[in-house]
Amino acid sequence: MARVPVIRARGEESRYQDALAEGRILFQVCEACGAAVWYLRTVCPVCMAASLREEVSAGLGTVHTLTTIHRAGHPDRAEDVPYTVALVDLDEGIRVIGDLTSDAAIGDRVRADVRPDGLAFALDEGSRA
Repeated sequence: MARVPVIRARGEESRYQDALAEGRILFQVCEACGAAVWYLRTVCPVCMAASLREEVSAGLGTVHTLTTIHRAGHPDRAEDVPYTVALVDLDEGIRVIGDLTSDAAIGDRVRADVRPDGLAFALDEGSRA
């Protein structure tokens, strides 16, 4: 994979990026309504409570949808085309996006490879949904 464009994170984004650099997928759970929240925020998008606690995902989930990119959206990804991006429903109840590095299909179980520049997903050791 070519170099992914560097983002200039701030606020909650910087905590998420710091966690990725440490190999962790950070998300939040609302202490008021129990909603799982990703991306990190200051208030719950469901009930607007400000009582969000941070948790770490195990990185296991199911492919919700995917698309193959044939034209890079950023010059730094030009060497990668074609590449596949997936929306993955993680077991903790959040939906995240990342590169798909194996021949997975919608409904397949995948495991995250946490990288400092984002997430990549591959089939979870022989399991199919």
